[in-house]
Amino acid sequence: MKFVQTLKNNPDLLKVIENFLSSDVNLEVVVDAGNYFLVALYGNTTSTSDAPSVNNVRYKCYMKSSFNKSINMTSLLQPLSCSPAFLKSLPLDPTMDSQ
Repeated sequence: MKFVQTLKNNPDLLKVIENFLSSDVNLEVVVDAGNYFLVALYGNTTSTSDAPSVNNVRYKCYMKSSFNKSINMTSLLQPLSCSPAFLKSLPLDPTMDSQ
């Protein structure tokens, strides 16, 4: 579980998580704490004061995955509940198409 591993690798995140448990915390503090944790979850360093923003980290991950040679085809598929006509158009036996 990446969540638990992130907490083990960054013990300073426990102080950040305390912001979520406090009842009198400001909304901006909660948002900042969530962003801080997301940056750590993506694997970036959070110990420096100039930690990257969530948008910068997401862009970096996007660029890294866009140059990946293997494509995850499941991310390109529509949910099956949206396209029942597509299911009817599929052949029942894939070997029948190659004949």
